[in-house]
Amino acid sequence: MQRLLTPAILILLMLLMAGAGPLQETPPPPDAASEAAIDYPAGNDTLSGVVTITGTVIDPNLRSYELEYAPDPTLSSVPWTPVQGAVTQQVRGGILGAWDTTTVPDGRYVLRLRMNRVGGVSIDYTVHVEVINATPTPTFEPVTRTPTAVPNTPTPGPSPTPLIEQPPTRTPRPAAALPPTATPALPVAGSSPLQPDRLAGAARTGALMAAAVFGLLGLYALLRATARGELGDRFWRLRREVINPLFDAPRRRKK
Repeated sequence: MQRLLTPAILILLMLLMAGAGPLQETPPPPDAASEAAIDYPAGNDTLSGVVTITGTVIDPNLRSYELEYAPDPTLSSVPWTPVQGAVTQQVRGGILGAWDTTTVPDGRYVLRLRMNRVGGVSIDYTVHVEVINATPTPTFEPVTRTPTAVPNTPTPGPSPTPLIEQPPTRTPRPAAALPPTATPALPVAGSSPLQPDRLAGAARTGALMAAAVFGLLGLYALLRATARGELGDRFWRLRREVINPLFDAPRRRKK
């Protein structure tokens, strides 16, 4: 009877294991080689501008790591905001990422480093920091100084001013007023009648007028002689009495 029960138990155990399906893989626990930490910024540091985050992410079963932030204190209803995308590279004492703090309001925040391991296990490292980007306007309070009175200190009064007698000053007599000296007036260049330019202009004008008068008289005489037919006789008379004697005079002098 005992021999028959042993195979039946074995068959029953095999059926149970087959119905249960394959065993699930258990994620490996963190070992001594795993490390996730933020070196900078440290706790309660004040940040501004673009902050370079440094630290270490080392794990043999590393899948990726993420940098995130959330308002401090953290609430379950407020999600974490990623600083950057997931990184799969391991880092030891180097740069994990950069956080531009100018994109968030000033205040306190929690910065989280999440290391994701194979199998769904995560390791978190958080740092509480404060972001201040606005420059506060300094206020200066005037300092009022109260003078301290010294007891039994006499207050000096005004010193008397000595009177100095000046000798009498002789009053100068007024000088006799001299009549103003007449300044000879210089002749104006354009007012003198005996100017060479004016004389030359007057001579030219007289000569032109005389030539015009004699020319008109000669023209009148010529027209009148032509009208009477006496032009030829007058020409021969002018030649005989005026022109020929002019040409004969040099010849007579040579003889």
